[in-house]
Amino acid sequence: MSRSQREIATPDLIESMLPGLVLALFTGGLVVLPAWLWVLWAACRPMPVWQGDVLMVCGHRLEQGQPSQDYRCRLRAAAELAEGHSGLELLLLGGGQPSEAAAGKDWLLEHSSLSAARIKLEEDSADSLENLCHARQLIAQYETPGLLSSRYHLGRLGALAGQAELAVTLLPAEPRASMAALSPKTTLLEAVYLIWFLTGRGWARLARRHRLLAQIGE
Repeated sequence: MSRSQREIATPDLIESMLPGLVLALFTGGLVVLPAWLWVLWAACRPMPVWQGDVLMVCGHRLEQGQPSQDYRCRLRAAAELAEGHSGLELLLLGGGQPSEAAAGKDWLLEHSSLSAARIKLEEDSADSLENLCHARQLIAQYETPGLLSSRYHLGRLGALAGQAELAVTLLPAEPRASMAALSPKTTLLEAVYLIWFLTGRGWARLARRHRLLAQIGE
């Protein structure tokens, strides 16, 4: 599996969005409801029991070059797990200039007891799916990898991990679900992104749109 193009071209972007828009119009917007329920269900699941040797941490957009509140929450949760398990390595995901992964590493070195040797970076990707496709190669030697992100992100993240052929344990950054962590605005936006991904992938497969399929690693 390869995903060589860093950014989806504008015509491809529009084409990938159209199936979801058509479905939303055809159902009067009701298609959002099952996707939203899926996002909420994934977000409200209890913390799984997990013991592994590598933990991938999803990045988040930076604010003036520094980790956002959501990203800091993810980093703190990852640091707590790593500080409680001396053999655990972290793989921070996120590209950009400066990269989200590099900013996350700097934050961890300043706010935790972790050494730089335990923190690896995947910073050459443009989006979450590309992060996971690249990370797959970096964690090939590990048997039980974990993937940590905000609770609202886990529903879509599970679909993306499946597309990237990553067998991972999804771990929430927040110890428990709360209204603050699962605002309607955030979870509904995740539902829209999930519909976009699933319908765009379905259309690309059905129509054998090889250019679009290349964008999702097929």
